Amino acid sequence: MSSSSTIIGAGQQAGLNNLFAGAVGSGVISAATSSLLTGNLGQLVVAGAAGKDAEDITATDVTLITILLDKSSSIGFAKLSRAVRDGYNQLVDAFSGSKESDSILMALWTFNDALKVIHSYVPVADAAKLDGRSYRPAGMTSLYDAWFDACAANVAYAQQLRDGGTPCRSLVVVITDGGDTSSRRAAADCAKISRDLLASEQFVLAFVGVGDDVDFKGVARSMGVPAGCTLVQTTATASALRKVFEMVSQSAIRMSQQKVQPGPNAGFFLN
Repeated sequence: MSSSSTIIGAGQQAGLNNLFAGAVGSGVISAATSSLLTGNLGQLVVAGAAGKDAEDITATDVTLITILLDKSSSIGFAKLSRAVRDGYNQLVDAFSGSKESDSILMALWTFNDALKVIHSYVPVADAAKLDGRSYRPAGMTSLYDAWFDACAANVAYAQQLRDGGTPCRSLVVVITDGGDTSSRRAAADCAKISRDLLASEQFVLAFVGVGDDVDFKGVARSMGVPAGCTLVQTTATASALRKVFEMVSQSAIRMSQQKVQPGPNAGFFLN
């Protein structure tokens, strides 16, 4: 099995900029969004925009799934840490057991005050499982930074695959129990990139809010996520959270079968 490798190489920022320019030419993002991205991204996005080399991918087309997990202190206070770990691990198992597993590449990010790329785009068989060391909630919530940077990384890696002749579709889904408290970026920045990605009809963007302390539908709307791709689980219990991950995995597998069409009017979650 071939190992994953960084797609940028020497001149990393220049490499990102070239990929964003290619994404503009492909109609994935606008020139205005490319300008917003260019020069404002660091090593985290470079790390996130890494993955399996296009020549090592045997599938005729791939689905890129990016999971963003809130790791802020409120999850620990609510004693939901284990439920998040268990739910995510079951999600990975669901992908591994699906007939689409060979065509799915997964990336996992966590966020609190800071963002962390647990791993960039790898086959589901190589996706990390969470444990008490890799997922330990603390700190605040950089929701907007996580969304913006992860979407940027996805755009770059997807463009690399398309340049290499591999068609791909993308899913970005965030799971959070709170609103933003510590981002440098604003919801409007998220909405700009979301709007372009949805218009490209190559991306599905989804938002999951857990709890009843925040207007999650409003937060998702402000970030450009369609109503049909927003799920709110007001009951913040371990069993309810595990059900959330089950719904995400079912909907993602359905999307990878092309039964859910991307775009601003798409419905991601199963009824």
